[in-house]
Amino acid sequence: MPRAFARREAHRRALNLHTVLLVVGVLALFGVNRFLTPERLWAHWVALAWGVVFVGHLFLFARGTMATMGGKR
Repeated sequence: MPRAFARREAHRRALNLHTVLLVVGVLALFGVNRFLTPERLWAHWVALAWGVVFVGHLFLFARGTMATMGGKR
């Protein structure tokens, strides 16, 4: 397997894992929020922060993927 392909594949796996953890974690947090403190909504702040980190991960993934796509001249 070429090195560039392996690097893109590793980035893709990490991004997929991060996506699954984001969705499951945010849903769990909203469940905990609803169960423990239904009168005060705080889970959306955690979801916002996690979303910002996820967008940063997307940026790094896109940048790393594009860097490996160029051919040698």
